[in-house]
Amino acid sequence: MKKVIVMLLAASVLSMGTAQAAESAGPISRWLNNVTSKVSRSEQNAAQKAQERQRKEAEKREKARQKRLEKQRKAAAKKAEAKRKEAERKKKVEAKKRQWRELFNID
Repeated sequence: MKKVIVMLLAASVLSMGTAQAAESAGPISRWLNNVTSKVSRSEQNAAQKAQERQRKEAEKREKARQKRLEKQRKAAAKKAEAKRKEAERKKKVEAKKRQWRELFNID
């Protein structure tokens, strides 16, 4: 009976000591902090790299979209200019036709 009580007492003291050691800045907790800090640091670095990669990809897509829009604007402006010139040319042709008709029309 005494052995069982001593063993229970020793187990309770050890468990209290373990909890206290984990809370204090002892060698075990420092080692554990060092190990976990390395892992968390590498995870943070990986997350930062992934975020940077996503940001660069988003910038690249935005640049491509802007370039495409600029190309479309230029094409639309070129088309409008061609239509304007065509209308101007047709107007000149109609004016010439009218002049020739008036010249050869006998009233």
